[in-house]
Amino acid sequence: MTGPEMNASAFKKTGVLVAGAAVVALGGCRTALDAAESADPAESARIAEIVNANRTFPRWEDFPRAGTDGPTIDQVRAEVGALRADGAALQARIAATPPVDDPTGFEAEVRARVDAVPISPDTQRTREQIDAFARGLRERARAPAPIPRR
Repeated sequence: MTGPEMNASAFKKTGVLVAGAAVVALGGCRTALDAAESADPAESARIAEIVNANRTFPRWEDFPRAGTDGPTIDQVRAEVGALRADGAALQARIAATPPVDDPTGFEAEVRARVDAVPISPDTQRTREQIDAFARGLRERARAPAPIPRR
């Protein structure tokens, strides 16, 4: 056999082997009730009670009702109108912003404004200080030594 017939045959053989392995593997499984019967009688009764209480599917009556405290259509309409008005105001501000004709001059102006604001000494650190800080964090993050087993 060649072609599709051979592939189908191989697939059937593989499927039979997988199904057989699953049956063998699941054959040795024990259910919670089987385990409960061989355990302490007080525990087995509790396990059986829990299993039996959870055997049924939930009913529609068990689910909460749909919420009725959502916004009304008029409230949603008002919010959408407010968002559209804010968007129109933003578009107007964007349109009123003059274009940058001289990028180099604009960069120099922005750099001068930034340089005019004093920098806190806490934020000025050297490369060595940053590396020492990172080493300290790595040391703190290191796992403790394992506890010896007896």
